[in-house]
Amino acid sequence: MKKPLLLLSFLIVIGTALYAQTYNEKAAEVQKMVWANAPPEFSLKDVPAKYANESAVILAQSYTMQRTSNLKFKFMIIAAGVANRVTKISTLHERVKINDKSALERYSTLEYQKKLDKSQSYMLVKMNDVHNTYIGAKIIKPNGQETTVNTGEEVLLKNTGKDQKGKLAIPGLQVGDILDYYISNNDLSENAMEDSYKKNDQIYVLADEYPILNYSLYFQFNSKASVYYVSANGAPKLEESTLPNSDQVFKMSQKDLPKYQSQKWVSVYRQYPYIEISSASKSKMMTYNNPAARAGGLTDNKNLFQTFFNELSNPIDQEPKNILKDYFDSKKNLRAAPLDSSMKILYDAWKLHVFGNFDKDDLSDLSLLNYRKAKGTVAVINMSRILTDMDIPHEILLVCSRDNSSLDNVYNFSDLDALIRISNGNNPLYMCFDDVLTHFNEIPAKFQGEKAISMVPKRKSSTKYVFDEMNTTIPMVSAEKNHIDEQLQISLLADMQKLKVQRLVKQTGNMRHSDQKNLLSAMDIDNALMELVKGEPLAKRLSKNPDTKKSADAFLAGMGKSLVEVRKSFMDEAKGQFDQEPTQISDYKVINPAIENNKPVFEYTSTVVLNNLVKKAGNNYIIDAGKLAGSFVQLDEKDRKRTLDVYMPSARSFKYTLSIIIPQGYKVNGVEELNTKKINKTGSFTSAAAVTGNVLNIVVTRNYNNNFEKAADWPLVSELIDAGFAFNNQKILLEK
Repeated sequence: MKKPLLLLSFLIVIGTALYAQTYNEKAAEVQKMVWANAPPEFSLKDVPAKYANESAVILAQSYTMQRTSNLKFKFMIIAAGVANRVTKISTLHERVKINDKSALERYSTLEYQKKLDKSQSYMLVKMNDVHNTYIGAKIIKPNGQETTVNTGEEVLLKNTGKDQKGKLAIPGLQVGDILDYYISNNDLSENAMEDSYKKNDQIYVLADEYPILNYSLYFQFNSKASVYYVSANGAPKLEESTLPNSDQVFKMSQKDLPKYQSQKWVSVYRQYPYIEISSASKSKMMTYNNPAARAGGLTDNKNLFQTFFNELSNPIDQEPKNILKDYFDSKKNLRAAPLDSSMKILYDAWKLHVFGNFDKDDLSDLSLLNYRKAKGTVAVINMSRILTDMDIPHEILLVCSRDNSSLDNVYNFSDLDALIRISNGNNPLYMCFDDVLTHFNEIPAKFQGEKAISMVPKRKSSTKYVFDEMNTTIPMVSAEKNHIDEQLQISLLADMQKLKVQRLVKQTGNMRHSDQKNLLSAMDIDNALMELVKGEPLAKRLSKNPDTKKSADAFLAGMGKSLVEVRKSFMDEAKGQFDQEPTQISDYKVINPAIENNKPVFEYTSTVVLNNLVKKAGNNYIIDAGKLAGSFVQLDEKDRKRTLDVYMPSARSFKYTLSIIIPQGYKVNGVEELNTKKINKTGSFTSAAAVTGNVLNIVVTRNYNNNFEKAADWPLVSELIDAGFAFNNQKILLEK
């Protein structure tokens, strides 16, 4: 490790010189400092014998960061203001041994944000917000010869003056070489909005796709910074110290870090050790004491969540409730409606209010509208206050996504999500605020089975809510409710070289969202949401919004899909299913868009012509029958041994019914091999085939019973995966 004072002098030299030199001069200065002050582990050349067969081995990897801040007066025409100038210098330095072509390709280029200037001018005052990146690389040959890469030969992928993105090729790098490179980011900001725990948040996972022999972190903050960090999932605590100038130092070093054991079905922030660290100014002149600027674990962030129930500082948005009242026309009708009916309308009104309103920035890419996400905590705060006002008993469930850190390791407020559970006898109702296609009473897969904190709100006044708390668990959804059912009618064309496939696809639960977003237009979804709650037409909503009034015509024209775009969407879906682009597609349409939970099955159809699945063998023909049920996962040998638990996307099930018409004058061989049955406690894979008349009928089912399996049961999951892949490669012979 570097000695702290040596690193301090290195960082101070860079910090004071960076903004007084040209870019090339700064780059040369950084290169000299990084390589001249590299610790001993960056001289290593030999790889231990146990890693001889690895694609690459990281001999050393370090990350260093220094943050300084000071208040600077800005003199304007009328008065003087204060800006908090923050300088951050962070450097990733890595030395890696390249052992095969895969790693060679991985390290053959470096891409980076070279420059980004977001400075703003107000009258005669400039508020700086500047980012510069400096890189360096050298190749060490097996005979010890070193060659420094000319960084001046970079290619600018983007060059708009204030925004430059670079790509540097590493010429001459070969298998057996060592690449020693660094990427140094240098930031100067006087934008107070950028100086927050959320903006400065950094996560370091103590694992890589390759083994790491030496790993180190070093952070240095001046006394005006407040620092908060967590060591999660068994990561070591950082060693803390204070330098003579009162700078705060946090550091750690580790040896022999393993690579990712498997990259299939893992939750990185649940299963790998990591360190999350951030900082913000604690100057009395800044906003550090504002609760929104805090970071500090679950309790702090839960308290922050509760502060937003203040109706004076955070007024209730009554629009969903207003839409609800208009829908039922009178209080009497609303009171007479069953709870599940009225709450469904309230939820759909929220969806229209949130996803049916736009701003001018949405025009930049209207194809992204279907992929927008709501922030659950924001929606829950408002909806809970509406429900409280309506005297609807409910509880708030604070939860973390399965893809994020656990409740035990909550760091920032953004780590938390929330949903609402409404009391309804033995059948509670759920409001989950995720995407535009989430149904009322549908729990997103990312929350199923997760531990949560239940909070029952009680309104004391417009500025004070109190909460009764308890621990709870969010329910699982069975595999049958996350289901794909596909029926295929298959025949050979006259040339006996191509297959015509007529498809009818039905999808439910978590399995429908992806194809819905792809196949439906934003206009389809908006019209459906409007009709559900008798809402205002899109044209009227756009004209009422000052931000979209002038661009209403562009929205109305662009939110639908042209015939060409519709065809492409169905072609993309078929290509994803069959792993090849159809030579023809016809009769494609959505039968049921499944925008609401009363009609929950997303249903569509298409007819495609597929090539490359039929081979002529003399007078006979071989058909890749197994591939007609789509592509299946193949396990690599490295994936078979596993010590990490298995985080499945969800419990889910599939059924494919294939009806292959046997051409006149032919009989089919190989039917027996299409019959498979593999069942264990984690799920099942079955295929059953039989000939009836001139039709070969094949029924394929696949089930994963749970969204989580212990590592000890991975061999059972592997059995199902292997059975599916074996079926995927089954063929039939049409014999003359």
